[in-house]
Amino acid sequence: METKKVSKKALRILLKDSLQETLGHLELPKPNKKVKKIISRTTRKMAAEFAHLLKKDYKRSKPKKAKVESAPIAAQVA
Repeated sequence: METKKVSKKALRILLKDSLQETLGHLELPKPNKKVKKIISRTTRKMAAEFAHLLKKDYKRSKPKKAKVESAPIAAQVA
């Protein structure tokens, strides 16, 4: 992943649109207010979880810095 940060709002909108589009292709009645509220709530939770996973994946992909051992250097100086 090239981008460092992905906003939860952008993920939520993307998930909500794709979920509504997927449900639209099924032969179901039109969603009412309660169904839309449930979709909104679940997409908010999914977006938070995806943001957490993306953040964790980004941290893993970053190269690790070598730790500098300062204790032996201090012993040599003294």
